[in-house]
Formats: sequence, C-alpha cells, structure tokens
Amino acid sequence: RNPRNQHSNTHPHMHKCTHAPRSLVMLLACASAACHASRLFARGAAQRSQEQPAEPAFVRPAVISASHNLTGYAPERAADGDASTYWLVPGGERMERMSHDKWLVLDLGRAAAPRALSLLGTASTVGGARVTLQRAASPRGPWRTVAHVRGLRGLRAPTRQPLPADLSPSRYFRLYMRREGHASFRHAIHDVCFECEEDAA
Repeated sequence: RNPRNQHSNTHPHMHKCTHAPRSLVMLLACASAACHASRLFARGAAQRSQEQPAEPAFVRPAVISASHNLTGYAPERAADGDASTYWLVPGGERMERMSHDKWLVLDLGRAAAPRALSLLGTASTVGGARVTLQRAASPRGPWRTVAHVRGLRGLRAPTRQPLPADLSPSRYFRLYMRREGHASFRHAIHDVCFECEEDAA
C-alpha cells in the first residue's frame, strides 16, 4: 500500500472535524465578552446602590404642648400639613406680660434621629428668629440642645437646618425661642417637618 495515499485519504477528513468555522469561533468569543461585561455592570450597579444613602422620610410631628394657645391659632396648626394655617404668638405689650419665652413641644411618635429640620414661618425681626431645637426622652424634659436655627424668614421657602450626624434617637423635641430682648416680637410658625431615616416614618 502506498503510504502517501493513506496519508492523503485520512488527514483531510480529520482536519475538517477538529477545526470549527471561524465565524462560530468569533460568535462564541463575542458572547463570552458580552456575558463578562454584563456581570461587571451588575456588580458595579450593586456597589453604587450600596454606596448611595437611603432616601429620607419626611416626618411631620404632633404638637403636644406650647407656650401660647390663642383662639384661631392653636399650636397644632404649626404642623398640620397646611402651610396656610399657623401657630401665632402676636407681638405687643400684652404678650410681653404673658410670657417671655415661646416654645412648641413636638412628638415624632417614636424615637428617631432626624437628619434635618425644616421650618417655615415668619417673625417680625431682622434676619429671622433665633430658634433652638432641643430633645428629650420625656415631653417634660430635661431638654438638651441639638442645634440653633436662624429661621422664620418668610413663606417663600422653608429653612432647612442639617442636624448632627451623631444625634441620639429621641421621640420628643422642642422648638424654643428665648426672650433675649425680643419677646414682644410677632412669631408665626406655618410648618415643621423632620427628615428621618426611612424606618422612622
């Protein structure tokens, strides 16, 4: 038998069986690359989702006590969700005799550590009113200062005051306006709202 003929009869067939068409190889390579890119994209999206802070929940507190309660301007109107209604402490000599300080005690309904305070209102003072935000474990105190706010600057937009990141969770908060020589000035609070973590709503 001719060895050359034997070689020529077997190897061409084997060559066809062991090599896939180039188009199929390219298709498989593209599919592998696409799968790898998809895994990288999914991994990056998951990491970005973990890095992004959770959206805050806006919590409007209940008003449970106040320094003043005038007919038509009840303390509850400061946080009833209607910016057209408000808690009012009018100015004048009569208010000077009634009380030197003005305050609202707020109940979040559960202990929470708010990120920020939003305050809407007006005051007949230059540059707004000096408002102190305080917290306590009881609606009767003792009160601890959380932040000082220069607010009640008008009804165009609320004043947003960021709060300390290490703020301890508390259920009760108080907005306190100390006399400091301007107790006779008019104060009106139209809305109070806290930004809290989602599970605090």
